[in-house]
Amino acid sequence: MLRRLVVLSSAVLLLAAPVGAQKDAAPTPTGMPVGVSLPMTLQVGVPQGAFAENVALAGGFGFGALYAIDEMLGVRADLGFQIYGAETRRIPLGAGALSLVDVDVTTTNAIISGSVGAQLGVPSRELTPYFGGAIGFGSFTTTTSASGSNSDAEPFATTTNLSDATLARSLYGGLYVPMRGRETVLDLGVRRTWHGRQVRYLTPGGITETASGEVILSPRESRADLLTVYVGLTLRGGPRPTPK
Repeated sequence: MLRRLVVLSSAVLLLAAPVGAQKDAAPTPTGMPVGVSLPMTLQVGVPQGAFAENVALAGGFGFGALYAIDEMLGVRADLGFQIYGAETRRIPLGAGALSLVDVDVTTTNAIISGSVGAQLGVPSRELTPYFGGAIGFGSFTTTTSASGSNSDAEPFATTTNLSDATLARSLYGGLYVPMRGRETVLDLGVRRTWHGRQVRYLTPGGITETASGEVILSPRESRADLLTVYVGLTLRGGPRPTPK
């Protein structure tokens, strides 16, 4: 079921623009097909309930696609990425001669989310409130990577320490504020997400090492509901022509 939701979210994101281009008029001044909008947001996640006892805040970004069925109703798909913890340690690469080489080992705790749903209220040239509901997934993932110290190079090794996914339901609402040119709108909103069951996840300090070098994982397990506040920009494809 989760795999189907991931595929469905990605498919809507990839196909929304082509479908709009085939069914509607020529692209608007933004280059977007009529009826298609692309939201891009910065996000701050505030843990709720038991999740708040283990995690203080999360932060990240999101993007998606909105296809306007008419002047008020749209179908929307979103993908999001929020980090709720990260820590870096500098350690020797190995024993012997390798101990002369230091590497940065970074552990990152993140939430990857996706959803598909319906939205009442679409971007326009006027101040427009909107409200929507969606179903999707939330994946709580902790990864550890190693990279050279004092280097901007990509990590040369990465592993997933723990990953747990669950179904998610969300309600959201916000306000579209037209900007200069009115083809781009400021997007202010809030989203409440309920994850469907107990989730296992790691927090900063949840990975320890014994004197003998054994690595111990100490995951938490609880509901992991989230209130996300976001601000961003939405590229608007323009209104659908009014039927004569």
